[in-house]
Amino acid sequence: MKKQQSKINRRQFSFTTGAAIASAACFGLSSAAGDETKTQAYRQGTKHHFEPATERTPAIARYEKYRLGMFIHYTMSTFLDGPFWESFNAPLPPAKKYAPVNLDVDQWISTAARAEMRYAVLLAKHHLGFSLWDSKQTDYDVANSGNTTDVVSEFVTSCRKHGIAPGLFYTLGVDAAHRRDGGMSENQWYDFARRQITELLTNYGPIDVLWLDAVHKVPPSRLQEAYDTVKTLQPNCLVAVNHGYGANGRRIRFWPVDIIGGERSMAPSDGHIPTIKHNGKKYYIPMETCDTSAVGTFSKGWFWEPGEQIKEVERELMSLYNKTRSRQTNLLLNVAIDRKGRLPEPTVQRLLELGKAIRKFEKKKRRDVSSKT
Repeated sequence: MKKQQSKINRRQFSFTTGAAIASAACFGLSSAAGDETKTQAYRQGTKHHFEPATERTPAIARYEKYRLGMFIHYTMSTFLDGPFWESFNAPLPPAKKYAPVNLDVDQWISTAARAEMRYAVLLAKHHLGFSLWDSKQTDYDVANSGNTTDVVSEFVTSCRKHGIAPGLFYTLGVDAAHRRDGGMSENQWYDFARRQITELLTNYGPIDVLWLDAVHKVPPSRLQEAYDTVKTLQPNCLVAVNHGYGANGRRIRFWPVDIIGGERSMAPSDGHIPTIKHNGKKYYIPMETCDTSAVGTFSKGWFWEPGEQIKEVERELMSLYNKTRSRQTNLLLNVAIDRKGRLPEPTVQRLLELGKAIRKFEKKKRRDVSSKT
């Protein structure tokens, strides 16, 4: 990937430069004194590690109030046939394979808003390594594809337009294009990942959540480095890590983390307790369950496939919503964008039905509470 090579050599786009460009002052963000001290320390070249919050912060409180979010699975895998996990071991598809003919990101986000969703997480980069923005680190991105729209930019713009908090997904542990085929060493890969995360957190304004996947393949020290990068650039950005629960739902598998991600897994029946002890110290870490709005065959409901079946509202989606809420967790509900670049109409209609059901449920809940006071 020749662009990748030339851009990797541009060391001016370094960690410390990115941190200075993306400081809290640049974004108009307020940060805790401790975070600002550590940010300054990074600029001076000293090593300080960030850690999760020990109590509920304003950023965490906002996140907990979101309740329901839209998980957007859309990337190169959308344009491939067969089980998406098989593509991880197959020849890498060319960038031109990604070619939506009617891309409409605003349609996705306007639907989320009408469905009572309050945040959204977009796959900025999934396991194949294809970037949905014009990354200065690689040729394997939308800038060299069949549709050069910067999807991350469109996504963040639409989120702000519709009052949705934007989040971005980044696969940290797997990358077919750059680690498998690009032959990057461990040091080269994590330096590459750091620069890409820097792009995402400097070029698009405040991001509420950075959602990391495939972390089981990431050494603990590398996860700490990624966490430090995020907190240096945007102290209020919460880092979510998939498959975060350990034994009995009371132990954290990966550290550090601001949000415990549960892929199709629930908090214990008595609910998630955000005050969690790690290495003898208490932290405040909320949880999120992610699940699909569709029943897939070869996609397992994550990526679009022909003839996918959308789950029923009352029997399945509202049941999932109520269960996650009763266990004090957020629900990140996945939708699959089709090859045109749109939410399929059956998905739109089912989400609107879900929004109506949620409004009815929450209204009744408020009325019941009022009658008891």
